[in-house]
Amino acid sequence: MDQDNRPRNKVGWTTIGNQVPPTLAGGGVDATEIRVWRDGMRVRIEEPDGTVVLLCDGTTCWRFRPNRDLPLAAPVETLQFRGNGTDLLARRPAAHWVGDDFTHPVGQIATTLFLDRPAWTFELAPPPHKSHPMQMVVDQATGLVLQQRSDGAGLVEEWVELTVGEVFDDALFVWNGAADSAEDERRRQLAEHHDRRAQRLDWFRTHVTAEPLQVAVVADVNVDYVHTFDEHTGAFEASLGRQMITGSLARRPRSSQPWELRWAGPVHRWSTADFDWAVALHDTELPVESLATLQTRLHPGVPVLDPSDGI
Repeated sequence: MDQDNRPRNKVGWTTIGNQVPPTLAGGGVDATEIRVWRDGMRVRIEEPDGTVVLLCDGTTCWRFRPNRDLPLAAPVETLQFRGNGTDLLARRPAAHWVGDDFTHPVGQIATTLFLDRPAWTFELAPPPHKSHPMQMVVDQATGLVLQQRSDGAGLVEEWVELTVGEVFDDALFVWNGAADSAEDERRRQLAEHHDRRAQRLDWFRTHVTAEPLQVAVVADVNVDYVHTFDEHTGAFEASLGRQMITGSLARRPRSSQPWELRWAGPVHRWSTADFDWAVALHDTELPVESLATLQTRLHPGVPVLDPSDGI
């Protein structure tokens, strides 16, 4: 089966409009162990074999992607320490302690040594929709989480080696070669999406039918909401329909003045002796016969005037 794949980046983030997707520190990493150098927002992440996954120089991030010749460049503001254990690279922000998703300690807070560093160890209660608590080990000197695990679920993320206070060469965090921009990536994804769509349509036309599929349907266009109405003149404006087919309906006292409705799509206008009427269905053609039926329902027994008739 050929499954549909929406445009997305290599860490599974679907691109929407002009949104720049986040640069996830752990995105696209298949290894269960990574090497990290970090100095503030300057970051270098490698796989154990030395393959560079991510570089950030404090201004720009470069994400190196499988099967891509060039890394993807993005502003450092898009960097998020998430995925594949990279949560351990940053202290938990205060917002993460709001709510009930592993935010409430249970039992006593104890001291311990982890990687020969003094640390606190404690347990966090699970939220109602999860079964097992989380065990935490926090470095006393830096506030970094050295280990977080769920013994009940058999999951663990931890530092296996930690050195604090080293001075790094600036070149460690910089990429001087060519790179794709977010706009380059967006154009590539859009082109792939259009190509995939065309291929699927070609398959349907070849294996099913190339005939136009146009059918008449019965639609519920009952009034859903009356936005405005006037007790004295009988004027109103309302929304039609609630599901797949929606639209707008309005009337005003008969007038020769312009009537600006600002509706999208084709607007059908007509007049009776006392009122001007207008209707529009969004993204849907309203056949002549259906319009006549609607007019009969809206003002039974009152004829539609010829457009050439004056007021």
